[in-house]
Amino acid sequence: MKCSNCGGTMRFDVESQGLKCEYCGTIKKLQSPEEAAQVEESDLATQTGEASKDWGADRRAVTCKECGSVMFTSPEQISNICPFCGSNIILSEEDTDFGIAPSAIIPFSITKEEVAKKYYYWNRFALWAPESFRTGKVLGNMVGVYVPYWTFDADTVTSFSGKFGYTVDSGDSRVTEMRERNGVVEKFIDDVCICGSKRFFNDRLLNSVISFRSEDLIPYTPDALAGFAAEKYTIGSDEAWENAKKGVVRKRILNAACKKVGADSYDKNVQLSTEYSNVKYKYILVPVWLTACRYKGKVYNVVASGHNGKGNCRRPISTAKIIILILLLLGVFLIPFISMVFMWIASAVMGG
Repeated sequence: MKCSNCGGTMRFDVESQGLKCEYCGTIKKLQSPEEAAQVEESDLATQTGEASKDWGADRRAVTCKECGSVMFTSPEQISNICPFCGSNIILSEEDTDFGIAPSAIIPFSITKEEVAKKYYYWNRFALWAPESFRTGKVLGNMVGVYVPYWTFDADTVTSFSGKFGYTVDSGDSRVTEMRERNGVVEKFIDDVCICGSKRFFNDRLLNSVISFRSEDLIPYTPDALAGFAAEKYTIGSDEAWENAKKGVVRKRILNAACKKVGADSYDKNVQLSTEYSNVKYKYILVPVWLTACRYKGKVYNVVASGHNGKGNCRRPISTAKIIILILLLLGVFLIPFISMVFMWIASAVMGG
């Protein structure tokens, strides 16, 4: 992005929530979610083949030779560091299928300095980590990247059959009785969120920090990407919808069926036959800060939401501290026992 005032390069500035010129400081603010137009949804059955592939700005694909990640950046902002594995070997590609363009984005609203401050604060309470790790400056270079997500809405009508649990009184206790039930339930599925990255689909760290509402989204604008990379989705809309149906959607329908028959729980083998209609989707980009801590030759990943600042990480465990704890616990249980043995021996000797 070029500055209209001086022609310098503009990058997205988290603090001002807009594009900021690196040279003259001119700021072009983004619209807030309250000011922005409503994000449009697309019809899954008809729109994926016709969806726009226009990202609204010149983008280039870069592929990490080390881990295979594919990201999109502006040509002048290609980093030599992969945000996913930390490798500095990145290969540029001229002809790459970018896939469809995002329909919405959540701009970064948390700076990497804020993330680092929170990390070091909470790291002090990681009592089982080695002291040099717990109190040292261990964070690596922090990189902001947009991770692809899909959200889905749908109308559903489901026939269900199976065992449902009812909690009943039985004397002084309460027990759950399983009873056969069947019926039909209608359920509107709203904003089911599915990660579009195979790298992160089952990643517990990332899934533990990502949370957002539809109200947080703004229509996609390339301005929010200036200075950041965006990972290319590796799970398409059709595959993501299948993942949604097998996971979150099934659970929501089962909960609705449970409520309809007045039950408290359900058996995992309840049979469902669901008809879906009016399936809508949004392809969105979600901001994430990524880094890693290197300690004694090992890498411990750190992730944080660029939207709400929530973070999670993996840490090394101090073997010495674990051994000390075990010895202390053994002491707590063994000392009374040994004392009793000595008292028994002493009384036996005196009695003899």
